[in-house]
Amino acid sequence: MDAVVIEQLTKRYGAFPAVDELSFSVPRGSVCGFLGPNGAGKTTTLRVLLGLARATSGQATVHGSVSGVLGRDGFHPSRGVWDELALAAARLGVEPDDTGIESFVDQRVGACSHGQRRRLALAIALLGRPDVLLLDEPATGLDPHALRELRGTLRSHADNGGTVLLSSHVLEDVAATCDRVVVINRGRRVAQGELDELLARRIRLRSPERPRLLEALRGLDATPEGSDGVIVTGADVDTVGRAVQGVLLHEMSTQGALEALYVGLTDVD
Repeated sequence: MDAVVIEQLTKRYGAFPAVDELSFSVPRGSVCGFLGPNGAGKTTTLRVLLGLARATSGQATVHGSVSGVLGRDGFHPSRGVWDELALAAARLGVEPDDTGIESFVDQRVGACSHGQRRRLALAIALLGRPDVLLLDEPATGLDPHALRELRGTLRSHADNGGTVLLSSHVLEDVAATCDRVVVINRGRRVAQGELDELLARRIRLRSPERPRLLEALRGLDATPEGSDGVIVTGADVDTVGRAVQGVLLHEMSTQGALEALYVGLTDVD
């Protein structure tokens, strides 16, 4: 069953369509990356799902309880981290849980880094065990240890039956965290599906012998990338592997293929 369903969603600000007849769905139990350039409509869509903005037309439905973290957290700088957590828990009628913020739970909010405030916002969003978690750039300001913890938290939430929809510009983090993606551009969907399926037929190769590599890939859809890379589209790993036998390779993987997919589907003026 789908936990999030967007049907022909349009949100206009004056004559400008921030979201333009957008449709996609997110299955229950998944972590879905919501990708697109700045101004593509990601935050607007999340705001509509959270009830913070009203759609001009169309539907945005969440099946189950929902919580989220958007750009501004609204914390009072003179209040303690624990006090913010306890206050949010009291509003929900649940016990406060400082998992993930133990190292700075005794600090004042004003003394916290941006990354710590993001971690506090996530801890509060997870209070009450929401069915659906909506996150806008949750990795911003996090150090590598906090990023690893975030990935584990989101995967655990999905493994326990929850659903996560997160916007991000950190494609490496999306590839490591998400099992599916939705890509939008200028308010419209340009791709949707399981990440493995979208990337399975997009392979990155790197070689110090790129002219020879391109010759070996003749007949396949091969596009040069950077100084020594090639992206092959529409072929599986076995086919590509047989074609490049005898060519010195430094890389042959789907690593970086998400970036190639994203860039190929979006445009920025």
